[in-house]
Amino acid sequence: MALVEIENVSYWYPRQEKPAIRDINLEIEEGEFVLLTGPTGCGKTTLMRLTNGLIPHFHGGRIRGRVRICGMEAPAATTRQLSRCVCMVFQNPEEQLVSTTVEKEVSFGLENAGLPETLIRKRVEEMMAGMGISRLRRSFIPELSAGEAQKVLLAAVLALHPRILVLDEPTSQLDPLSAEELLTVVRRVHEESGTTVIMSEHRLERCFHHATRVVHMERGEVVFDGTPAEAANWWGGRRSFLPPVSRMFACAGWKKIPLTVNEARRLLPDAGSACLRRWESCREVVAGDDGREVVAAARSLWHVYPAGIEALRGVDLRLEKGERMVVMGENGAGKSTLLRCLLGLLPPTRGKVCLFGLMPSEERLPGLASRLAYCPQNPNTYLVSPTVREELMRTMRLRGCQVAGAEATVREQLDAFGLGEMAERNPRDLSCGEKERLVLACALLPPVPELVILDEPTRGMDYPGKERVLEVLRGHGSEGCTVLAVTHDVEFAAALADRASILGGGMAVASGRAEEILGGSLFFSPQVNRLLDGFFPGVIREEEGIAILRRMREERGADAE
Repeated sequence: MALVEIENVSYWYPRQEKPAIRDINLEIEEGEFVLLTGPTGCGKTTLMRLTNGLIPHFHGGRIRGRVRICGMEAPAATTRQLSRCVCMVFQNPEEQLVSTTVEKEVSFGLENAGLPETLIRKRVEEMMAGMGISRLRRSFIPELSAGEAQKVLLAAVLALHPRILVLDEPTSQLDPLSAEELLTVVRRVHEESGTTVIMSEHRLERCFHHATRVVHMERGEVVFDGTPAEAANWWGGRRSFLPPVSRMFACAGWKKIPLTVNEARRLLPDAGSACLRRWESCREVVAGDDGREVVAAARSLWHVYPAGIEALRGVDLRLEKGERMVVMGENGAGKSTLLRCLLGLLPPTRGKVCLFGLMPSEERLPGLASRLAYCPQNPNTYLVSPTVREELMRTMRLRGCQVAGAEATVREQLDAFGLGEMAERNPRDLSCGEKERLVLACALLPPVPELVILDEPTRGMDYPGKERVLEVLRGHGSEGCTVLAVTHDVEFAAALADRASILGGGMAVASGRAEEILGGSLFFSPQVNRLLDGFFPGVIREEEGIAILRRMREERGADAE
């Protein structure tokens, strides 16, 4: 008997006429690693909520069809019964944390399950060590970074030794190294204990090759179910849902589509490598303009939190007009603190900060509404209106725009960000990626802001959504808009940035041109760089990689077809 049996299931959320999922038929056997893919809002999270009883026990609504989990009829079983075999890590960790300290959070589920104290201590220690969070043992939960919170939640869930592990965007807030560590733990749990894994993820380069099965959804329906290799070929015309290295080979017209960089490098023969070395990169290197206006700057910036944590230690930063800069680094490196200090939301403990030529402060921010756009890490802190349309209209009113002109502007902005069909929906009913797009749509409303500050802007966002955001930011850049983005998404960083900086331990350990900082690395490089770095050092953008692979295919002729 399959662990998960879903037969002809459709589900409607409360007060919704359109089903979130429709006519789903799916069986998942014990020991499978199932990767759920599909555009934002296609029903992946809803499908996962069926497996642990959140639908219908928590969310209510109307369900049709049959759901059996571990032999139990899910709608009839209690959440306590289901929790003994299914554990889920939510997309938003802040919605799932219940304790005050990390150690208490990891032990909370074990205590509720009534396990012996000695076993609880053993499992807590094991999971904190395995997830690399022992140093956070007594840390106050609200003071954790989003990525640290995600690690704590996974540790708490794995400590229960579930038969089915459900993960909704588990790496969305993790730095590249932490994401690799987390997925390594998940893979080991799957392979060594036979745990069934059901995972939703948009950054497919991290996990595509770990899966034994790919289930692709669109508009609430399952449209593909097969192996990763079969998915790569089926996606020929749907390249948005391929890992970057696979997408490059598909766009370049290669017949064989590799799933990993290792597989891709084996397709580059020595003869082809020699040809590649002779080709010149088509990149344009734009020389810096020393006379440009400085929009924001920090000099010898320190910030120490009341508990004594040195979040920033002597950071220097200079952001000139028209630049697009990304800041990367491990969780807890001080990236979000840096943004808050630049905005004046946090005072510098030592050093100087300059924003538009003056010291920033909370009192100055209202007067900068038309010049500055800020998208916080958690989009829920931004959303206050009853509908998506009203959220944008509210922003227009705050900027002093007339209602007549604002209506047309809002319609255009909704279409630009792919939110036109959601105009009358409540923002809090949107998926995480859709919320991110809504916040960005509000922040980037005309008039074009002079400075855009983004904190994890692609969290939970699918590839088409990222492309829309990149297109808008590039368009604003041609009008002199300056962008500063904190992100863990290496592929997004490479596509956006002119310059990059990596923070570590509160210090800027490397800063410079994006090609220099994001190239030649194991974890902070995009897949195109890992593939071609031996031939073209500094190639970090997909369009360059596609051009090189296309020329290589032409050079090889039929062998590459």
